Amino acid sequence: MNRRILTGLAAILVSIFIFSCSKDNGNPTIKFVPGPGFTGKDTVMKVNYTLTVALLVNWNGVDALNKLEAKLNDALVESFDLTGESANYNLSITKGTAATEKWTFVVVDAKDNQSEISLTLTKDPNSEYGAILYFSPVGLGAQNNTTKGGFIGFRDLSATTYTLESAFSNQAGIDLFYYSDLLTHATLASPGSDVPADLFPGARNISLWTLKNATRFVKSTMTVSDFNAISNDAPIVNAWNDAQSVSKAGELKANDIWLVKLASGRKGAVLVKTIAGADAGEIQFEIKIQD
Repeated sequence: MNRRILTGLAAILVSIFIFSCSKDNGNPTIKFVPGPGFTGKDTVMKVNYTLTVALLVNWNGVDALNKLEAKLNDALVESFDLTGESANYNLSITKGTAATEKWTFVVVDAKDNQSEISLTLTKDPNSEYGAILYFSPVGLGAQNNTTKGGFIGFRDLSATTYTLESAFSNQAGIDLFYYSDLLTHATLASPGSDVPADLFPGARNISLWTLKNATRFVKSTMTVSDFNAISNDAPIVNAWNDAQSVSKAGELKANDIWLVKLASGRKGAVLVKTIAGADAGEIQFEIKIQD
């Protein structure tokens, strides 16, 4: 009887020992890695500006790393698979419109041991952002298209398209027009742009207009997903660069994104959807522009 009791006790003790050894070998570690543009400390940022967060994670010496989680105000944003003993990660986070945002980074190992660090972003009071208007689809005909107007103006809450004849009568309201030629091919321009002098024949040719609004253009590095995510004008305002602007957007193709600045000062982003034909063809695009 005593031998059975001792055997049972021994089995229990061995189980407890195995369980305790397998469960807690300490936590993995995680820390910020300061560098150019990143201090590793709470910071003030303008809305829609991006911060690259550098992280270094290490195992506890026994249990392999499993995953890295990024959370915003305790809600999971993204999870990354980890393997091995150590890893460096660079994560890009973008400041939203909230007054403060708490970003938490959690490293978890194969035995569910974990550690976390956090970073608080405070909105810069000098942030510039406001409402936008969204127009889609917008279709403009090229200079020899006889069925679709090739001019457009953005006034108040509307986007109005015009033929050459009606545009000539509303010169103050024209911001963009579309044409295609052998030099720049599919092109968005404005009456104030450097365009061929003989683009339109007769007395309505733009070279003879008395009021020529000049729109400026900047080729954007935004992706289509970035464009779709624009919900206020901060991404547009922050990305605009006067020094990089040009008088027209040439060589257009599907999924190109160009920033525009109208003569009125309003800024917008244009996403090219389709281009058909040449000088008698047309363009379809979407535009998000400051209200």
